[in-house]
Order: sequence, then structure tokens, then C-alpha cells
Amino acid sequence: MLPFENLSGEQVNEPFTNGIHDDILVHLSKISSLKVISRFSVMEYRGTARNVRRIAEELDVATVLEGGVQRAGDRVRINVQLIDAQSDEHIWAETYDRDLTAENIFAVQTDIARRIAATLEATLTADEMEQIEARPTGNLEAYEYYLRGGEIFRALGSDNFQMAVQMYERAVELDPNFALAYAALSWAHIRIHFFQGLPGALASARTALDEALRLGPDLSETQMAEGYYHYWGSLDYDKALERFRAVEAQQPNNSDVLMAIGGILRRQGKWEEAVAYIGRAVELDPRSEVMVSILARTYENARRWGEAERYTNRAIALNPYNPDRYKRMAELYLESQGSTARARDVLQEASLGIDVAWVLLESGTLVRIFGEEYAAALDRLSLSAPAIDTVDYFLAKAELSARRGQSGPARAYYDSVRVILEARVQEEPAALGLLGYELSLAYAGLGRAEDAIQVARAAVDMFPLSKDAWRGANLLSNLAEVYVRVGEYDAAIEQLELLLSIPSPLSANLLRVDPLWDPLRDDPRFQKLLEDYQ
Repeated sequence: MLPFENLSGEQVNEPFTNGIHDDILVHLSKISSLKVISRFSVMEYRGTARNVRRIAEELDVATVLEGGVQRAGDRVRINVQLIDAQSDEHIWAETYDRDLTAENIFAVQTDIARRIAATLEATLTADEMEQIEARPTGNLEAYEYYLRGGEIFRALGSDNFQMAVQMYERAVELDPNFALAYAALSWAHIRIHFFQGLPGALASARTALDEALRLGPDLSETQMAEGYYHYWGSLDYDKALERFRAVEAQQPNNSDVLMAIGGILRRQGKWEEAVAYIGRAVELDPRSEVMVSILARTYENARRWGEAERYTNRAIALNPYNPDRYKRMAELYLESQGSTARARDVLQEASLGIDVAWVLLESGTLVRIFGEEYAAALDRLSLSAPAIDTVDYFLAKAELSARRGQSGPARAYYDSVRVILEARVQEEPAALGLLGYELSLAYAGLGRAEDAIQVARAAVDMFPLSKDAWRGANLLSNLAEVYVRVGEYDAAIEQLELLLSIPSPLSANLLRVDPLWDPLRDDPRFQKLLEDYQ
């Protein structure tokens, strides 16, 4: 289903057009006998010259739906065409001219879903029919705020989550019975809690979720919101999986729910099942660099290097301007082959299109190995740069200064990290699981060994391997790093022994080339680890 064209000619109507497209796509995805490619994979075709056959080949589909929305005053026209990709012929088309009311918009969306299902001879169950016939709100203004919130939310930046919250809050203010908007509001708050650790976000997510459960407990959107509350909020993976499984039963081709289930299975240490689910999500959303990158990371931790390289390359191809993808590829070559030459090639490739400093910014490993080569780029990087993460900036500068033997500047940068993160953890103690690694590095850099170990250990205790195989392994890797930084070499080797025996972000090849581990090189136990895990 290609992005609808905004035929109104006014940018202000773009969110409305995209929202109509997205809601019809959601309706179609609720029909289990249809395979519907997800939003992220089709949005890149917005505004492009449309060669339907080529697009269908890229998305691996037989039919393509395209359309447009024209809004003028209190009238709206929605036209849609269902096209056979091989013959490039219309197999169904319709134009809807309606008064602009919420009731008419939802009626058109329902009719389109029903007509497409009939044209493609798809089975439409009674439950599916009930879902696509639902009228979420009778308030057009509330619906428009809901659409704006979705448009902003899907941009995925942290600032966007806050702006989306404002849109959803306005929607439920206009219609206090708008269950879909409450579900979306809860999901936005839980993202803020999970990715930013901001105080109050979890409680706000719970409040909005309670309203969604009261008003629309059977809605798949409500069940998704509840699943994410348990997944990212209360960390009750069994309850989260129960809710996501319920949505999967209704919508087996919903890439979002498949990805969520895969993420939980990964945390439960069920790596093969996780790969299967995440892989299915990628099949349904083949041009989503986020999903492709998640699959690559899963293969990487499982040390399935060939698949990890394949999907990391694919993520780069989907977005060659995202520095994180190059960072992952450079680190992958260090982990899989211990090849600084191939990692250097990745950085050089990245530098052709972006500022390579952004690639190094979030990777202490890359700063340690390549910091001097790219010192000029790192030195040019400024706190005033758009979208820069202050903590990442200070840590990169601290690492580079320490490597140069500039202890004074290094301490100053580490202390800046300490001040920022201590304040955030004081506001929201639960954020320690998210921020404990950086805070422990700051303490280690300031010579506060006991505090560094205590914070890193506390983060591990919040997410032990028995509870979370994914985050637990990452936090144990962080703890091993802290131990070696503060001179607790026996404890560091003990952690390395465990991490090399399980799926984790560490490998023997990485240990061979990362200068972080230089203090252990003469230890016979460390040398044996490198021999045992060739």
C-alpha cells in the first residue's frame, strides 16, 4: 500500500493524508489472510515516480494499492486504485466524495478494506469485520490530533515522543472516550520511559493504559500498549508475551507484534525463536532499517557473523547516512575477525557521506582504536551540533583525552558526565539500568573505583541474566569493562569467562584488538581465554 498523495496542495494537510493512509493500512493488516507490507517499508516511495512493477518486486508483492486525498473546506475526496503489479492494470478503483466528518472518514476506510478483501478473495472473519467497522471517535478534531500524534511519533526521535504526547493528550481532552488515543498516549509515554528514563513517564503510561483498557480492552492497539507497558515498563516479560500473542493470533502479519515477540524471546534467551520472529517481521517490513538493524544485532550477539554482516550491510544500504549503522559494521569486523583494517575501511566509507566523528561518538572501542586517526574530526565536534547527545559527547572526549595522556581534560569530561547522570538517576532511580554504564565509567575515570563497581553491579542486579539474557549480557560486559578500568583484573577475567561462553557483545577477537584489555594481556587466564575461543 503506497503512501497516499496529498492532492490538496497544502502542507498542512500532509498529516491528515498520511493518517488516512495509515489507518487504511492498519485495517488491512487486521485481515489475517492478507499479507500487508508495513508502513516503514512503503513510506520511502512517497513523492517518487511510481513504477508499480519495480516497487512490487522490491517489496515482493503481487498487488499494489495507491491513492490520494484531497481536502477542501468541509469536503474530502479519497481515491484509491488496486493494481495488478504484473499487468499494471487496475483491478479495482473507487473515488469517495464525502462531507468531512469523522463518521464518513471511518465509513470510507471500512469500505475500502472490505472491497479490497473481496477483490483479492481474502477471508474476512466476523472478528476482523467487527474491528474494521469500529468507529473510534465521533470528534473530527480529536481524530486529527490523533493523526498528528501518529505522524510525529513515527519519526522515532526522542523529541518527537514528547510532541506526540501533546497531540494525544489534546485528542483525549477533546474526546475523553477515545480509546485508540489513550492507547497511543500510553505507548508514547512508555517509549519516553524506556529510551530516556524520564521521571513520571511510567506512571503516565499506566494512567493512559488504564483508560484504554476501560474504554477498549479488546482493541489490538490497547493490547499492544499493554504489552509494551509490561515489556518496557514493569519488565514482566510473561505478561507482555501474553498480550502480544493475543494480537498475533488476530494479526499474524503484523510486523510490530512479531518484532515485539522476537525482542522478548531474545531477552528470555531463546535465540533461535527470536531470530525466526524478527526475521518474519523483516520480511513484512523489508525496507525498515530499524527492523533490519535489530535482526543484525541479534545475529551479532549470537555470534552468527555471516548473517550479522549481511543484515548490517543491508541496513547501511537502506540508510547510508545513519552513523550508527557504520558503527555497528566497524565493530562487527572487530568482533568477528579482529580486523582493524576492515573496520578502518568502514570508517573511510562512512566519511564519504557523513562526518565520521558521529560514527565514533557512541563507541568507546572505536575511539580507543581509531581516535588518533580521527582526532581532528572529534575535535571539531561541538556540543552545539544538532541532535548531539551530551553524555556521549563528553564520554568520547574523555576517552580520547585519556588515550592522549591528558588527565586534566579527561577528568573534567568525566565529571560533566557524573553531574548530568547523578541528577537524572536521583530523579528516576529506575533509570540506573539505562544510565548505570555511563555513570560507572564516569566514576572510574574520576578514580572512584568503589562507586564505579557499585553502580555497574547495581545495574546488573536490576537485569540479571536469569531475567534478561539480552540486557543482562550487555550489562555484564559493562561490568567487566569497569573492573579492568579500576584494576580489579581477577574480577574482570571472571566476567569474561562467562561472557565468552554465552551470546554476548564480546568475542575473543575483540579482546585481542581493543586496547581496553591491555592490562590483562600477560595474565595466563586471559591468554587461555583467547586460545579457547578462537
